[in-house]
Amino acid sequence: MDYPPRHNANGHTWHHPDCQLKGIIQNGGDAMTAMMRRMMAPPSTPAMPAFRGVLTDEEIEAILAFIKTWWTEEQRRYQAQITRVRCP
Repeated sequence: MDYPPRHNANGHTWHHPDCQLKGIIQNGGDAMTAMMRRMMAPPSTPAMPAFRGVLTDEEIEAILAFIKTWWTEEQRRYQAQITRVRCP
């Protein structure tokens, strides 16, 4: 596995709903990303910074839309379904 994780079809980002991805972008790494970092990252790897107040909601949406272009159609369908289920 790569660290930081790839966001393309070979990575794991598409397994997560939009609300979780937005939270990670806004607030920096969460408990899951901290665990992944401890398991996979070299000690000198910087943590995911928080972008709340730096990026607007519209900019975050644009970033996620761009990342989703790297996924297969099947991955996009799966990710949209878990977003509907897990995000209010």
